[in-house]
Amino acid sequence: MRRVLLVDDDDAVRTALSMLLQREGWEVCACSNVDEAERIFTMAPCDVVLSDLVMPEKGAMELLALLRQLDPRLAFVVMSGYLTDERFKEVLHAGASDCLSKPCETDDLIRALTRAIVLRSSVQMQNGLSSDHAMVMSVPAQLKQRAAVMTQVDLAAQAGGFDLRRNRILMALDEAFTNAVVHGAGGNIKLSIEVRASFSKHGGVVTVSDPGPGFDPILAEIVKDEAHRQRGLYLIRAACDDTRWIGRGNVCQMVFKQPPATQVVSRQDTTATNAVPKVRKGTATSSKLIAAKKTQS
Repeated sequence: MRRVLLVDDDDAVRTALSMLLQREGWEVCACSNVDEAERIFTMAPCDVVLSDLVMPEKGAMELLALLRQLDPRLAFVVMSGYLTDERFKEVLHAGASDCLSKPCETDDLIRALTRAIVLRSSVQMQNGLSSDHAMVMSVPAQLKQRAAVMTQVDLAAQAGGFDLRRNRILMALDEAFTNAVVHGAGGNIKLSIEVRASFSKHGGVVTVSDPGPGFDPILAEIVKDEAHRQRGLYLIRAACDDTRWIGRGNVCQMVFKQPPATQVVSRQDTTATNAVPKVRKGTATSSKLIAAKKTQS
């Protein structure tokens, strides 16, 4: 049974989520603050952490920084009722596996927690300078091929020195590959999806190509408008340092910058996380719709 550490200062939310996760077959250890969560995790590490973004004194970003010192490959999912575009991207770039809006839809929550665990790799972190690593593979347009694709890209990314970027790389790849299979190839297993990845000291590039008719690349810009945001394109853009749709729109090219030798979350950054943004509550992140039409605060 998979074990999740649930951290939320709201008693009602903790109770509701605990019951939901237990019904779905998860073992839940719940607590109300960061200090208690750190103590529990130190005594009995879990498979994944699910934490509220904003809590009194310390929030999810501080907890993430603390626990990553204990487990650099920590599977960590953030949830919040106050989620701006900027904060969504910042949370992913800080190393979180996913970011959800409260209240969370059951399917989205379970998928986020499960994928966070899958993104963890058994490959050990590598030391020393990165070198050039590339791979190319073509697979049938089937969702069950995701594991094989993600494994090969993950190995190339880590060998190329991108260990601290792996959550973002694999999250974006998962969304891009799923879109390519479902929308590009229409689920036709006779068609193929090609995945290319290259990682070096100059940066990393992952490309997913499908045989479909494509779409107008200008639609990729529409995701900036909350009224038209769909999880796939929006999440890919948030996880990558740069994203391009080339050709007739059926080639997704995702760019990742080479991470510095060490990454430290400053006290100023973590403290700022706990300031409640002056935005409307509940930017949705379900697979059906990322956000409803923006309203004035």
